[in-house]
Amino acid sequence: MTSWRIKPLLIWNCLGLALLASLFIFSDTWNLIDTHFFHFVNHPLKDNSFLRTLWALASHSLADWFEDLCFLCFYIAAILKTPRGLRLRRGAELFFCVLLTAITIILINRLFCRDFLHVRRASPSLVIDQMVNITQYISWIEFKVHSSKSLPGDHATTALMLSITYAYLVRGRLALLALVYGAFLCLPRLAVGAHWLSDIVVGSGCIVMISISWAFFTPFADKVISAIERRLKKIWKVKVAAG
Repeated sequence: MTSWRIKPLLIWNCLGLALLASLFIFSDTWNLIDTHFFHFVNHPLKDNSFLRTLWALASHSLADWFEDLCFLCFYIAAILKTPRGLRLRRGAELFFCVLLTAITIILINRLFCRDFLHVRRASPSLVIDQMVNITQYISWIEFKVHSSKSLPGDHATTALMLSITYAYLVRGRLALLALVYGAFLCLPRLAVGAHWLSDIVVGSGCIVMISISWAFFTPFADKVISAIERRLKKIWKVKVAAG
């Protein structure tokens, strides 16, 4: 049974809160970073039809299903790589990652930040005039470009939560690939102007750090994972008996 790990819990929470505080204390610096980074990733779209199409497709709502399928492939690879006797435990761990991500998005991103704190922030596409608006080039699909509530980003929080929890549990090359993939998923909405860099680094970043720390540096994750594992074992026994 995992016990309370007070030191890393405090460190991760302090880092997350410090990251959030930096957005207000160093607001001018973040504004400068946000603006320069947006132009850096948005300007190349002017003369690159491949990037415009890629980011448009990646920003479409149906792309979320493909991204989830890719994460499912990561999960299957991790389970197959695990010794046979421990595969149910690994499956329970990965199911917990999905559960934790869903809870984080619903409770923190939406209920706490938007409904309780009423956090409102306009995306770059609503603020910056001199930008490459790819909707002027691509009209055959609809995709997200504007947001009046860009902080924090649900899509980025989901990508970071899934990739970081996966990396924390699985480790090795698969973990590194998952982290790279999670970071890549944040790029499309940055390039098209749906989010600022600080929406992801600060907004999603501090939420992910705090959520993961309270899950894995306390007995919470171990208890839930064990409960899921017991349920999976019951289902497996029933399936074996029926077969």
